[in-house]
Amino acid sequence: MHKVNVLALILTLIIAVPAAMAQSSSCTSITPSNNTFTAALAGNGISGSPNGFGGVNFSLSGTQATVSARSLGLGNNITAITLFQGTPGSTTAVPVQTFSTSANGFSNGQFTGTMTLDQNLINQIQANPGNFFFVINTLQFPSGAVAGSLVPLRPQLLAGRISGANVQGGSNAGSGAFVFSIGPNNGTGSVPLNFDIATFALGDGFNSLSLIPTGGGAPLVILGTNTTANNGHIVGSTMIGNALAQQLLANPCSFTLSLSTPTFPNGAVAGALSAANEVFIPVAGSASGANGTHFQTDLNIFNNSTIGVTDQSATSQAFAEFFPTGGTNTASSVAAQSVNVLDIPARGTTLLRDVSSSLFSGDVSGIGALRIISAGNIFANARIYDNQIAAGRGTSGQSEPGMFRSQALQQGVLVGVGVENIPSGINLPSYRTNVGFFNPNDTATIIAVELRDSNGVVMSSRLITLGAWAQTQMPLTGTNGLFPDQLGNFATGSVYFLSGMPIFGYASIVDNVSGDASFVIPSSNP
Repeated sequence: MHKVNVLALILTLIIAVPAAMAQSSSCTSITPSNNTFTAALAGNGISGSPNGFGGVNFSLSGTQATVSARSLGLGNNITAITLFQGTPGSTTAVPVQTFSTSANGFSNGQFTGTMTLDQNLINQIQANPGNFFFVINTLQFPSGAVAGSLVPLRPQLLAGRISGANVQGGSNAGSGAFVFSIGPNNGTGSVPLNFDIATFALGDGFNSLSLIPTGGGAPLVILGTNTTANNGHIVGSTMIGNALAQQLLANPCSFTLSLSTPTFPNGAVAGALSAANEVFIPVAGSASGANGTHFQTDLNIFNNSTIGVTDQSATSQAFAEFFPTGGTNTASSVAAQSVNVLDIPARGTTLLRDVSSSLFSGDVSGIGALRIISAGNIFANARIYDNQIAAGRGTSGQSEPGMFRSQALQQGVLVGVGVENIPSGINLPSYRTNVGFFNPNDTATIIAVELRDSNGVVMSSRLITLGAWAQTQMPLTGTNGLFPDQLGNFATGSVYFLSGMPIFGYASIVDNVSGDASFVIPSSNP
């Protein structure tokens, strides 16, 4: 799929699925993320290595701290990896623990080690991870080759559906869905609670948005008062105490989101919180490509609820968001442009032809990434194809699997990529490769990439920065490519990537003559 300019918008879809899906996970607790962190280490800001990069995973268990680090472009002369308190590049930063030893150092650019830390230090890290950073030293850069601050490894999400049926005297027609994200800690004793709520048949004026005990009672958190929705869509953020945040994660079904309106001042709709599940489609949309191709995306969503469930009146709901390519997005501050409701029967599949038109009313004219969030258990996949039906040549395309967050990678390799721009009329294969990445995190990350030929020789390397919730796709080579210094043909090679945060990577190899394409997902053990 060829990269094009798109509207800077994020679109929200509501998908309705049977309540039986949500029941199995409605009270599932969520493991707090204040024990797992990651860091992207680069040389900029510390006068370090201009091309080196490091990725660190940092986990805490009791007083034991484990570091798993990988590096690229630093060679085999790494001398140490050290945790500092402060800001990278600051003269006031203080080293707190060196993890490598003479008996356990980096091997082939990788390191794993465990140390015992003071409990007070662990408490400080958990309270404010951004105030700590790692540094990797080399013989060439003894004061620091690369450095980067800690961030939580993953977002903590809750989701659910809201309905007037859950409120005595509530709205008969009102319904909706919501997604919450919690954290990270910022050292103040409070954490942000970001909310994204879509409502139907309730108008745009709300007296209050609040979290209450599921059994009823006084509000525990007021999310908003006298709130105006945008086409039924409400987004925002409020600060909550750490103790309440932990209670929400430990037992989400004990809390209910309640919305009141002028017509229903005692409650219009409500719904219990649940652990959220996510499915990602790293690239989707509609785009015109090279050589007269026009790519579209069909989306399949499967309801993996219990066989035999047929009651479609009780539903749970899920968000699907579109993140356009070419910029940084914010998952908790979006403007709804199109909203739909779909009923998916138990073990049934809904096919959405050309998501740009079927889901987004033609407002999407380019590509991006899709995220589907549900309190239930859904699967999804997509087909991206060159649509030549109008010319009488049908379609040709590629299947794209839906990916769960656990499948996002910090290091991976895309195998079999290449470029063969053969002039027309010559009876030889002619194809091109596009490479894309999607960062499904609230924090920007740095990605180090290497292009290697069929003999394993590094042809080119570079660092790119990918913003929060940002999707990018570009040609493999050429002036506007991932590796702009590579202009010639090569039949096959590989792209290795190393990222500070877990991301989704992919490649699409497109035939220059037929437009047929092959979708490549990365190996996780390069």
